[in-house]
Amino acid sequence: MSEQDNLRIARQGWDAWNAHDPDSFLKLIADDFVSESDTLPTPLRGRDGARQSMQMYIKAFPDLHFDIEQMIASGEYVITRWHGTGTHKGELMGIPASGRRGAGIHGCNITEYRGGKIAREWVYWDVATLLRQIGAMPTPSPAV
Repeated sequence: MSEQDNLRIARQGWDAWNAHDPDSFLKLIADDFVSESDTLPTPLRGRDGARQSMQMYIKAFPDLHFDIEQMIASGEYVITRWHGTGTHKGELMGIPASGRRGAGIHGCNITEYRGGKIAREWVYWDVATLLRQIGAMPTPSPAV
């Protein structure tokens, strides 16, 4: 696949997230899909893992939305810099809903494409800011 094809598939994936449409997203991923993030204890694997993750975030943030700030293709990889927003209205990994909406968080995905499918991704995002915004972590005091 060309870099332009990979960018198109990447955009479709983000569109599926913004539409809260797991089925559309799952059509884009490979059977042996793996997603790694420093926020998860183990990698997500396959379509079931991807569906469960997507449903968890959509349930926790029913108005979840990602704005794409930058996408760069390099061979079989697409790097996406994003900004996510949403209101915490459902439980998130044991954290009860706070009803809080913040300015959002920034993140970056590095995604590998194989045969027109999303094969693997590495997700890096500012979880500390999210936890502060939903009230699960204190805001640090300003430096003196």
